[in-house]
Amino acid sequence: MNSCNWEAIDSFQSYSEYKHFCVWIKSQLDEGLIEELPVLDYYISAQLDEKWFKCKGTKEIWRLVPPDTPF
Repeated sequence: MNSCNWEAIDSFQSYSEYKHFCVWIKSQLDEGLIEELPVLDYYISAQLDEKWFKCKGTKEIWRLVPPDTPF
């Protein structure tokens, strides 16, 4: 674990799980624990709603890629 309490997620089990995770990430943004960064190198395509976040405590950068159906 790190100061932002993040760990890798290999896949989301449902779209609602992904949406719940997005709410949690937004709460970290609102609390000032993380910042959103511009995407420099897309994982698959610029058409996806990929987001990059930096943990302010550790300076780690993580990417969030929306799930492909059927999850």
